[in-house]
Amino acid sequence: MRNNDQLPSVHLTPAADVAVPEFGEIRGGEAFDLLQLLNTGHSGTLSTIHANSAQQGLARFTSCVLQSGVELPYRAIRTNIADSLNVIVQVERRPGRRYISEVLVIHGYDPDRDLFDHGAIFLAQKDQS
Repeated sequence: MRNNDQLPSVHLTPAADVAVPEFGEIRGGEAFDLLQLLNTGHSGTLSTIHANSAQQGLARFTSCVLQSGVELPYRAIRTNIADSLNVIVQVERRPGRRYISEVLVIHGYDPDRDLFDHGAIFLAQKDQS
């Protein structure tokens, strides 16, 4: 946990149910708490982050972890993100509806090129209007 006065926004389901930690929207340093949760064997975690694409979501998640104040090397953060996330689902909002526009699977991170290795497993067709 970060060493400050804020508590993470994690909500754990009761032990009688399937334990699936859920974070609310990631906006800042609580991203480090989520990353720690993912790196300690808690699978099936769900969270949201605002971004214009799945790739931008990865960059924004990195930025949010950096905002936590925990001194970790940039490459370690990116490697931990790649090791922790399996799938990113991008949801877009259009007037009156939301739809899945992109799904990426994360394969890893190349620190020498500073790039995530990912592949699109779904891309929605954009409206031609």
